[in-house]
Order: sequence, then C-alpha cells, then structure tokens
Amino acid sequence: MNLRIAAFMVIYSVSTLAIAQSATLVGVWEVKSAHYDDESIEIREPRQVKVFTERHVFYTYYDALTPPVLRLGHGTYSFDGTTLVETISNHSNEAVIGEAFSVEVEINAAGTEFTQVVDLGKYVRSEEHTSELQS
Repeated sequence: MNLRIAAFMVIYSVSTLAIAQSATLVGVWEVKSAHYDDESIEIREPRQVKVFTERHVFYTYYDALTPPVLRLGHGTYSFDGTTLVETISNHSNEAVIGEAFSVEVEINAAGTEFTQVVDLGKYVRSEEHTSELQS
C-alpha cells in the first residue's frame, strides 16, 4: 500500500513540475482589469486584446494622450516563465518601434489568466488578462 502511495506522489510531482515548466502565453487574451499603482482604471469597450503565437505578439491598446481610439502594435517576444520581453516591430506610435519592453508576468495555475506588472518609474501599471473572452 505504501508503495502505491509513493508511486502516486512521484507521478503527481513530475506531472505538476511539467505543467509549471510549460507555462505559456500562446493564445488570445483579453484585458480584464488594469491599475496604475493601486488605482483602478476604467476598462474601455471594445476591450484590449493580446494575441501570442509561438514567436510573435499582437496587441490592441488605447493611448491615454489621444481620443479613445483602439490602436495596434506587434512584435516578437521571449518569455522565461516570469519575465516577458516584447520587442516592438510595428506600432501606432512610431517612437517605440525597435524598443524592447520587459514586464513581470504571473500565470494562474489553470493557465486561464495572467497578470503583467511594469514599473514605469513614476508609477506601476498592472494588467490582468483572461483567455475566457467576453462575448
């Protein structure tokens, strides 16, 4: 009996480790909530979306300095399980083309939500995204 429990524990541990190591951003994600420091930001409709392929990221966003028009950017990315680095190839704001942005990312255990946090110096912006899209 103890041998069965030990075997189960080994299989469970290996499975859990494999799932944790395979955290991925590949898929379609919709912004669920956003904050500057601890202050909530109103989520505009249509909601911002991020699409990750194996190598590329495409995203929509609202520029806080212009009228509420949904804008677009895309580029390549790397993700090591906690740090996401996006290198911008094309963007509605030409000034950021070629820039690389690094953010801390945490994916929930189910793989259905992730939070990204970026320290912008004068404030910290965090966004929560979900793969369970609103209809």
